[in-house]
This record gives sequence, C-alpha cells and structure tokens, in this order.
Amino acid sequence: MPQDDYRDVAELVGAIGAPRFPSVLAAWIRSHVAFDMIAIVVYRGSRPPLHIHDDFKGERARNGLKQYLAQTYILNPFYQSHLKGIASGVYRVRDLAPDHYLQSEVYRSYEIIIAETEEIGYVTRDWPRGLEEIDIAVTLDDGETTEIGIYSARPGSFDDAAVERLNGLLPLIETSFRQHWQRIKARHTAKRHSIDAGWAEAAYESFGAELLTNREREVVVLVLRGHSSDSIAAHLDISRATVKTHRKHAYERLAISTQAELLSLFLRHVRDRMPAG
Repeated sequence: MPQDDYRDVAELVGAIGAPRFPSVLAAWIRSHVAFDMIAIVVYRGSRPPLHIHDDFKGERARNGLKQYLAQTYILNPFYQSHLKGIASGVYRVRDLAPDHYLQSEVYRSYEIIIAETEEIGYVTRDWPRGLEEIDIAVTLDDGETTEIGIYSARPGSFDDAAVERLNGLLPLIETSFRQHWQRIKARHTAKRHSIDAGWAEAAYESFGAELLTNREREVVVLVLRGHSSDSIAAHLDISRATVKTHRKHAYERLAISTQAELLSLFLRHVRDRMPAG
C-alpha cells in the first residue's frame, strides 16, 4: 500500500468519534472511487432515518434530501431491504429493487413528494435528478443499518471496477463506522421513543383499507413498492389484464387518476401515522 494510503487510513482511524469523521470517510472513499455527492444516514428499525452527513449543494438539492429524511424514505428500496435485514455490502439500486424498478412509475416519480408548505398540496421535485447511485450498507446493532449513498452525474461512473474497489474498501468502512457509531449513538438516541417496529409495514397494509377490496389493496401496495404489472401478476398469481383492472378500480375508489396522485396520497397517509422520534 502506498505511503499516502497509510496516511489516509491513519487519519480515518484517528477521526473515529469526532465530528469530522463522516467527512474524512467521504474523502477517503472519494479518493478511490470518483463521485459527485454523498449522503450518510442510519436507519433504526422503522423509525425515520437519522442524518449523519451529506455534501449536497444548493437549496433545491438540500430540500429534496430534507423531504426524503422526513417522509419519502419509506418508498426507498434500501429502506425496504433494511427492514428485511440487509447484509453489509455494496449494492446497486437494481440489486435491491423489484424487477424493472428503474423503469417503473414509482422510480420515475420518486422525486414527487407532498410539499407541506403549499396550501393545496402541490408537489415538488427537488431531489437531484439523473444520478447514478451506489449504496454501501453497514449493519449495526439493535436492528440498525447505515446507508452510505454515493451519487454521480456522469453515466457509467460506477462500472464493475468501481464496485470491486468499493468492495475492497468495505471491511475498513464497516469497522470504522461501527466504532464511530458506538461513540456517537448516545447523543442521537437520548430522546428515543418506544415505537412499534412494524409501523412502516402497517402503513402499507392500512393504506386504502376502508375503500379498497383486499385484492385492490394488494395490487396498490405492490405498485407503491415499485413492482411492474408482470411482477404483480406473478406475485398474486393473476393475469396482467386482471392487475390492470384492479389498479383501475383502485384508482377510481381513491378518486385519483395518476401515479403522482397515488404517491402523494400514500405519503399523506404515512405522514399522518408516522411515530415521533
């Protein structure tokens, strides 16, 4: 290992537990794999994620991140994988998402969120768009998972060689972040509430319960999770045409006509049921 690498690793280890650690970690990862932005969050069971670090630039991008942390994380494939018990590793979005997720309406509408500051519920699209994403997962204790998301605006930035380099960095990323989290965890959990760990799944299951049939609700939940019509048909053992019929009827019962309206309605449902803390 070159002398500079030893020096960088020593700086990283020395920063564990200090406020500068996340930025030192980000710089160390960037020295091996180029990217434009990074965001580090910790998921604690089904609670909203804790923001640890980011270097997003501009008011719109930062507002998009803020809204994600407050609400739209519940739609994220990484979060869904965290709830199921994701292992530490380096993941592309397609590794975690349902089939054809990157072409799905949920993914294309992912930036759409309810703008609480708007009286009539207009939506905003502040999350930076057109980015390639790699997620580094670090499992922690007590059902907690760190997501280190790195983003590039340059197509093809995260090729197989980049993923291989990140996998080579993973042991030190895991060890250093776990040690850092142990030292800072108390300050983030001092006001921790006792929360039903299943509330997020319950939000999905209760969405539209008073208006939709069981089958319509099953279809809508799978749509919200990013499944294609073919995938929904396979999951429920029904035809693609039947999926479309159930979806059409569900939209009518919910008094909506678009994917954006479905997401907004669901996120309003989530917000109304989200536990504090």
